[in-house]
Amino acid sequence: MVLDTILTFDLGTTGCKVCLWDSRGTLLSSADHGYPIHHPRPDWAEQDAEDWWNAAVVAGRQCMAGQDARRVAAIGLSSQREGVVPLGRDGRPLARCIIWMDRRCRPQSERLRDDFGESFLHRHTGVAPDPNYTACKLLWLRENQPDLLARTVVFLQPRDFLYHRLTGNPATDHTLASRTMMIELRAARWWPAMFDRVGVRLEQFPPVYRSTEAPHRLATAAAAALGIAAGVPVALGGGDRACEGVGAGLSGSRASDSTGTATQVSMVTDRLPENLGRVPCGIHAIPDRYLFELGVTTTASAMRWFRDLVGISPDDVMTLEREAAASPPGARNLILQPFLMGARSTRWNPDARGLLLGLSLGHTRGDIARALMEGVGYEVGTCLDGLREIGISPGELVAIGGGARSDLWAQVKADILGVPVHRPRYTEAASLGAAILAASAVGLVSDAEAIARTWNPPVETFVPNAEAGRVYRERRRLFDDVYSALAPLYPRLSSP
Repeated sequence: MVLDTILTFDLGTTGCKVCLWDSRGTLLSSADHGYPIHHPRPDWAEQDAEDWWNAAVVAGRQCMAGQDARRVAAIGLSSQREGVVPLGRDGRPLARCIIWMDRRCRPQSERLRDDFGESFLHRHTGVAPDPNYTACKLLWLRENQPDLLARTVVFLQPRDFLYHRLTGNPATDHTLASRTMMIELRAARWWPAMFDRVGVRLEQFPPVYRSTEAPHRLATAAAAALGIAAGVPVALGGGDRACEGVGAGLSGSRASDSTGTATQVSMVTDRLPENLGRVPCGIHAIPDRYLFELGVTTTASAMRWFRDLVGISPDDVMTLEREAAASPPGARNLILQPFLMGARSTRWNPDARGLLLGLSLGHTRGDIARALMEGVGYEVGTCLDGLREIGISPGELVAIGGGARSDLWAQVKADILGVPVHRPRYTEAASLGAAILAASAVGLVSDAEAIARTWNPPVETFVPNAEAGRVYRERRRLFDDVYSALAPLYPRLSSP
């Protein structure tokens, strides 16, 4: 029997997507199954890890229905990042996972900033203090649930939990470890001083492997649940953004724009600048590479909010795009700042909020929709400028995620940014990246970095329009001036 297919699990924030790929990068089958996010208190966000496993089993069986399970050569994994799953001695979760979007740990984040210094933490770990990072969550547990901290045998991130359930062994990879604020970035090893500060032991964390390794195989119980043979190698894969980077073929001057709920701008290099500026950096899934990330918090989610606000059905998504396309570049002198849940990019301002400037009785909902698309484009430009400031020069953009399906948005970004925007064969790139990493682990591909450009080539390119670009250069200066003028006032919006 020829072993020539790869089964991938992408454990997202709202559901698990399972895909089956052949050895040439063709998608053979896919299925997904959702699960809830629990918000027991304001700013809290938790998930039940058992829901992840149940979703993986349901989607896995649906994906493999009608497929030859005997041909699966390897399993690859991708997942959301920065969550904390405390596992007990019986291998079961002791509590729900505190996931990446949970914001309860602001005081702990501030204390770690005070203890170590923001600049030092950023340079040493690759990330500056923020509540979404694992170290802040562990310090919260130390201060609020010390018994849970003491009873935990191993702390796992979401992908690590799935790996443990599939193989029976704890393991993590460098892409997830470097999102904890607990690793020495340049040495690629755990940082004992942070472990001591947050009250955990090194032995409570799994061994760290490369994303292209498959140290363990599918266990009998997991194989029976999924309906495939035991003994299949299970590759580590990586965090969702790293896997997207692999699937989008990031290298050289190519950057990615992943637009879904939020927008993430990423680039990969083979060197680590001495000065990271305000850009988070982690170890990439490809050996000897680094992943740089900046983002805009509300993008497609802001568009969905506006669509619902003006009463357009989710089944009629093209209506708003057609109306936005009828509005000229500059949206008839409207400026919309898409900071509905704070500003990220290089601004890192949680107090910032959305703003619509220049509204008159003559404006239409199409003008507002276009202004929203343009506002996101301006912030993507801020992200690219942040990369340029540390010596990384983006020359082209690959559009991935659900937002990549919009022709208008891709063209608006090309015009604002002045670089070509490519739409690849597969815009859901995380699953493809996990497949490439798994294929590399078992020898089906020899160059994981290069193969994505063969498996996932551009199918459409949006070239910058010079005339629109001239309009946008002036509008972007106004966009930035408005933000600078209002930044001192934003904290007053949230004050009592």
